[in-house]
This record gives sequence, structure tokens and C-alpha cells, in this order.
Amino acid sequence: MLVAGACTCCADHSIPTTIGPGKTDSKDSGKRPGDHNPNLPVMGSYQKLKVSLEELSGLCMNQDTTGFWSVSDQGDLCQVSFTGAVTRVIRSNLDMEGITIDPATGDLYLAIEGDQMVCHVAAPDYKVLDTLFYVQEALERDFDNNGLEGIAWYKDGLLFVGSQEDALVWIYKTDGTLVRRIRLTDETSLIKEVAGLFYDAQKDWLWVTDSDAGKFFIFKVGEFDLLTAYDVSFIDNAEAICVDRAHNCVWIGSDEDTPLLYRFNFSF
Repeated sequence: MLVAGACTCCADHSIPTTIGPGKTDSKDSGKRPGDHNPNLPVMGSYQKLKVSLEELSGLCMNQDTTGFWSVSDQGDLCQVSFTGAVTRVIRSNLDMEGITIDPATGDLYLAIEGDQMVCHVAAPDYKVLDTLFYVQEALERDFDNNGLEGIAWYKDGLLFVGSQEDALVWIYKTDGTLVRRIRLTDETSLIKEVAGLFYDAQKDWLWVTDSDAGKFFIFKVGEFDLLTAYDVSFIDNAEAICVDRAHNCVWIGSDEDTPLLYRFNFSF
């Protein structure tokens, strides 16, 4: 069912291309996207929603799933409604690139580029932004503006943190302990960078946007095999992703001159 007010267009746009299952080889593995699970999500048509948030770069559902939390490169932490209304909650001088939520507590976690750090904003007041930890590899290798872009709550106090450089994904404890490092370019030649992350707990999948390649991907957590990819090269700068199974859609945030939310209808 279409979310009321979520479309600024008079009709659905045409259906974009799905890469796979089984249509594009995965690098070095001899495996094809879709080999692991024939019951993969099918992408349908889409709508566009204008959002008054300059350089929108991160997106996650709020705790009661009535709207979104979002961040911008300009250092704004905001609430965004399904109709595109924006309420600014925190202003800062940080390059905020990604946001995720602990669904149990409502606490927010932010990926900060430049400083290459993860910050925390506690529920329910959402007034204080604290630094949790720095991603040492991103600092030591001087990723600068090719650094942290995506973040996703995993489970049991663990976070996925992703970078543009090398399409890296780290798993960190919230206390800053590094648990694992994954380079997604080792799994497929289709991916160029990580622009946004979403962990799909229902399927144990990691959804990844790549604004450089103009695609978003599904990887199976564990071995991080590529399951499938979706072509969205018509989006100017796809930086954020939020899977919304309740409304049978996937939201993509685009950081462009006129910031947009794309709502892709999906059959899960």
C-alpha cells in the first residue's frame, strides 16, 4: 500500500533493471548473484519525494516506524516525515554521512566522515551528540573525504561501518572494539564504494548503496556473498538506503542539488 503523501509524481516511473539472479558474475568466486537464494526481492516502479534537507546523506526508520531519522553533510540531524517534512534536531559542523538506530532503545549512531568517527545520540531526548570511537584504519590511511559513509545497527551491540575507499565494511562493538574487516571489492567487481548501509535482520542481509557504480546490492552476512544487485544509475547520487518491509518498499536518499527520496516498490 502506498504511504499517504509519499509521492510528488502523478504516476509510477518505469521499473529499473535488476542485475541477477544469475546474470552477472561475481568477482573471483565463480558464483553468480542469486545462486544462494532463488527467493530474492523483486524491484518494481518508483516515486520521488522532494526533501528540504541540503546534502541528505543518511537515512533510517525511527523507532515507531512513523518516519525517518536523517543526516546531512552539513551537520544536521533531522526527523523526516513520509511526506517530506523536515524537523532539525541537532546542528553541528560535522560531516554526517550515515545514521542507524538501535531498535530496542531508540539510540542513534552516526558515521562522521573527515574525522572518521562514530557518534552516539541517546534516546529519548536526542539532544547530546557524543563521540564513541574512531575508525583507526580510515585515520591511518588518511581516507579524508573518501572515508566513512555508511553505518547500520547489526545485533548484540555490534555495528556495521562502511567507507568509500576500497568499499570496506568493518564490524565494531559500540565500545570501539574492532571485530571484523570485510572488503566488498573482494566479493564482486560490480561494487566500487560504500555509500550507505542497511542491515535486514529478517533475512540476515546487508544492503549497500554505491553512488559511484549507480547500484545497490544485497550481501549475505557471514561470508558476504553477493546475492543480487539493482541498477539505479538514473539517480544522481544514491547515498542512503532504508528497507521498509512494512510498506513493501526500499527508500533511497539522493544527495543532489534538489535532495530527493526515491521510494522503490518491492515484492519481498
